[in-house]
Amino acid sequence: MDLKQKWNNRRRGGLLENTVMLYILQFSNMALGLLTQGYQMRVLGLDRIGVLGAAQYATNFFQILIDFGFIYSATAKISRNREDRTLLSKILTCVILAKVMFMALSFLILFLFIAPSLADLSQVLVYAFYLVSVCTYALLPDFMYRGLEQMTTITIRAVAIKFFATMMIFIFVHQPEDYYMVPLFTAIGNIGAIVFVYWHLFCKVGIRFCRVSWQEVWTELKESSQFFLSKVASSINSNLNGILLSAMAGPAATGLYANADKVIGAAKSGMSPIADSLYPHMMKHRNFSLIKKAMLLVYPIILIGCAIVFIFAEPLLVLWLGKEGTQVVLPLRLLIPVAVFAFPNYVLGYPTLGAMGLAKYANISVVFGTVVYLLGALIIWGVWSINLVTLCVLTTITEGSILAFRVTVIVKNRRLMYQKSE
Repeated sequence: MDLKQKWNNRRRGGLLENTVMLYILQFSNMALGLLTQGYQMRVLGLDRIGVLGAAQYATNFFQILIDFGFIYSATAKISRNREDRTLLSKILTCVILAKVMFMALSFLILFLFIAPSLADLSQVLVYAFYLVSVCTYALLPDFMYRGLEQMTTITIRAVAIKFFATMMIFIFVHQPEDYYMVPLFTAIGNIGAIVFVYWHLFCKVGIRFCRVSWQEVWTELKESSQFFLSKVASSINSNLNGILLSAMAGPAATGLYANADKVIGAAKSGMSPIADSLYPHMMKHRNFSLIKKAMLLVYPIILIGCAIVFIFAEPLLVLWLGKEGTQVVLPLRLLIPVAVFAFPNYVLGYPTLGAMGLAKYANISVVFGTVVYLLGALIIWGVWSINLVTLCVLTTITEGSILAFRVTVIVKNRRLMYQKSE
């Protein structure tokens, strides 16, 4: 039996297996990310951390553009048609072609509109390397493995990339002037991952690139557009803080926010695997009791963890970042509610609303949150001032508004949970 046959005949990963794999992935990213951030803070200093943060927040918008919501639309489509290798090959080809077009547009925007405003060549390199990292990551067909409910390959690849980047930073980044290397090593790791993943996809899974029409590419774009709008809105909520702080408060304030946001991001990364593994499972089986179990079993643990971090924020931050960690205590405590709201937002979003046939409301809720954020930012700018404290409070209010919207929609349409799928 050849490798392709073995793959086709193997048992697909179950919900528990996929959740465990995603947790290994996220825990590795979290642990290595926090380790690297602490080292960078001591070696590079707060201002360079701020420059790196501003560049990452800016290029995150390009990541949203390039992905275009395919992680949701293509994943769902693959989950429904996982036995049709011809169709899966067409989906892969269409998605990657669309992403390549968006990559070209992203580099055009970077060098025509962003690069001329940067202070020096090293900052241009930082932005360029972050964009290369984003583009190489976008070429990885994670949507394919998520749709097939095979998370082991994603996990092995992602952990290897993160470990490589972390080791390279510790080996080569020794002074503030080396800060441009930080995104470079992630990009190099992604390139190696591309080679491995596509070899696996072509040789073991039996899915490869094929001839497609531009009409088929356009169809994939249309199906993904609703998710794209949601991701744009979400990106505004999560990334505009860093950009506004960089423009109005300077790199030091941006660095403080980036450090606090790193902790909240680590907490959220510990929650997202459940939602990520639930999404394809719920789209196929509509087992809403799993949502209730996830909330009852996991959420109390999250609340306890958030309380511990809130109470012991200062000693934990000093241990992690050094003496300057004391400056991060206030923004971190102001952002703790974001982590509290994150888990119900995850599981009540696409896993629940998507399975109810109401995925559009998951998207609308994020747009609603963006409107709340932008209106709040305008009020703050006119009445008070854009600073670290006001933006942290606004972020918490925004996350809470999204949760309130999703809960309202689910309660009003709860009858759909009891309808049999056609």
